[in-house]
Amino acid sequence: MTDDSRLSRRRFNAWVGAGLTTLPLMAHAQQTPFPNRPIRILVPFAAGGPTDLMARAVGKSMSTAIGQTVVIENKPGGGGVIAMSDVMRLPADGYTLVFPSILAVTNPALMPNYPFDTLRDFAPLTVVGFIPHALVVRPDFPAKDLQGLVAMAKANPNSVNYGSSGNGTSAHLASALFAQRADIRATHVPYRGAAPAVQDLLGGRIQFMFLDMSSALTQIKTGKLRALAVAPSRRFAGLPDVPTVAEQGYPGFGVHGWYGLFARSGTPAPVMQALHAEVKRALDSAEVRELFQAQGIEPGGMSSEDYTELVRKDLASWKQTVQQLQITLQ
Repeated sequence: MTDDSRLSRRRFNAWVGAGLTTLPLMAHAQQTPFPNRPIRILVPFAAGGPTDLMARAVGKSMSTAIGQTVVIENKPGGGGVIAMSDVMRLPADGYTLVFPSILAVTNPALMPNYPFDTLRDFAPLTVVGFIPHALVVRPDFPAKDLQGLVAMAKANPNSVNYGSSGNGTSAHLASALFAQRADIRATHVPYRGAAPAVQDLLGGRIQFMFLDMSSALTQIKTGKLRALAVAPSRRFAGLPDVPTVAEQGYPGFGVHGWYGLFARSGTPAPVMQALHAEVKRALDSAEVRELFQAQGIEPGGMSSEDYTELVRKDLASWKQTVQQLQITLQ
């Protein structure tokens, strides 16, 4: 272990040790600093995607700093429900975290029988990364901007299809919301992942899609795809010349995709503070920032309090949006 690693480990233990001395019935924790065994991060998606990449980058950095292994476990299925259920069955001790995407706030609106109350059952730790979406078309698509796309759709009703990486994903919801705001008829074609959707976009079966920047950035820069707009309320630094949807006649339109860590509700505050400090340190490292930038990911690191407020606002916002769009998964 390097001197820097030992220093970081001592700092990490100090965070917890200082706080736990104030907690009743936990005097034993002063003799057993957190963490004294591996930490698990459950990723509700298959290996190889952007969530997996972010989890492994942060986990590797944390492992080096705290002197304990951070194990990444892929538990796909159920829109994150499988992985989140595993956390609910375990003690609220900070040793098992879950890394859902924005599905943690969209699924409660989309699934009438969603088994969790996100803010009652889980404790938001921090956003690890923001991945904006771009509205993309094939390079030879005749429309040069959103106005052109909308004009084509209105001139040829029911002739426009849009794709997504699956029902209920942020890409699906962004497209449906845009179609509603633009007052166009467009048919949703869901796929099992972004790659087959892009293939059909290039083949002409679908006319547009919102694609996450981790999948889109390289293809846009190499000319394989063309971006007409970005979905967030502000422009993306990696594509500064591409205007937002809001800038092109749809004020107030802003869809962001975030990926953040949750612990089980009831995890002691000093443990949450220590975990946050180490995740933030990892996100501030040059190695992680360079990796994220290359993938079109904006590093997070906001406080647990700010993340909790973001989750609260998004739960309310997506509930209203899903009701307006009349979308369900069941």
